[in-house]
Amino acid sequence: MRRHISLALAVSLTLAACRGGKDPNFVRAFHEAERAETAGRYAEAAARFDEAAAKAPDPREKGHATYLAAKMLQRAGDNAGASARLESIAQQTPATEHTARALYDLADLRIAHGDPDKGYADLTTLVEKYPSSGLAPHALIRLATHRDETSGKKDTVAWLDGLGERLGKSELGETLAYQAALRAQDTGDVAGAHTRFLAIVDRWPYPYGNTFDDSLYRASEIDETFGRNEEAVAHLNRMLAERETAHLLGTYQRPRYTQAALRIATLYRDRLNDRAKAREAFHRVYADFTTSVYRDDALWQEAELYRLDGDTNTACSRASTLVREFPNSRYVPCAQAQCPSVTRPSKSDAPKKCHDYLVRPR
Repeated sequence: MRRHISLALAVSLTLAACRGGKDPNFVRAFHEAERAETAGRYAEAAARFDEAAAKAPDPREKGHATYLAAKMLQRAGDNAGASARLESIAQQTPATEHTARALYDLADLRIAHGDPDKGYADLTTLVEKYPSSGLAPHALIRLATHRDETSGKKDTVAWLDGLGERLGKSELGETLAYQAALRAQDTGDVAGAHTRFLAIVDRWPYPYGNTFDDSLYRASEIDETFGRNEEAVAHLNRMLAERETAHLLGTYQRPRYTQAALRIATLYRDRLNDRAKAREAFHRVYADFTTSVYRDDALWQEAELYRLDGDTNTACSRASTLVREFPNSRYVPCAQAQCPSVTRPSKSDAPKKCHDYLVRPR
């Protein structure tokens, strides 16, 4: 029975190969390799992928089969064989979709198995020759981290700036600029880092810039450090001005948005002593960031500011909203303690007692 099934499969694969214009031997070897891989026979799978590579109808499929052979050899513990095949892909001309991946994996093997100099050279080749590859940013960060450890971050900044002069217009340009800005800040060049972060924002604006929000946030932190609190708020508002709402599935929410909104409120309250704007900013977190876990915190801080200004009615109104919408919040017993009109929900897992640190004067 098994023989008949195997024969039928072979005939089917042969017919499919003929219709697709591929060598039937390539198709057979490729599928035999896949079956061997599924069974955990990795050395055999590698041999069959090598056979498929030899019969491949074009360079793209040859590179694909060779890459799979390398991965099978690696799983079989033959790192030398895997490295040889990865190197052959890396040197193949013209480059294929597997070239950058092969360089990256080859670097991994060499760094992990006693030849780090060649491994980092492979990563350098990847960055310089294939800056548009999806792996180029990862390779760049690994190279920069290695240089940090061996030469120091000031040297890394100079190296990144040199690469930026050559690759700044490529898809790697933003990553180069951002990594240099981070290290400039780490080495004490805070003013220079501030300039770098804002240059990134201007050159790679939303929605194209991957580090747009991070750069604005870091620039705002530097401004706060130097007492430029209005400028800090302005940078955060510039970030939030780009916030979009998804009307169907999904979200455009970036990780820094809620953090930025909360910091605006905190800056108004603690640095600029503007309670009215702080209340507005805290309420914005509650009203606009409907998926945030900080909505009850924001409502509580808003209520506290109203209470400090003597507006008990509005403070208790906000506290009532908090208890109704967030019945399990840690602020529920605090709202009850401060506002007799607030009733604990019947189904609430909130603490029974208000923790002192939640109502302690700042």
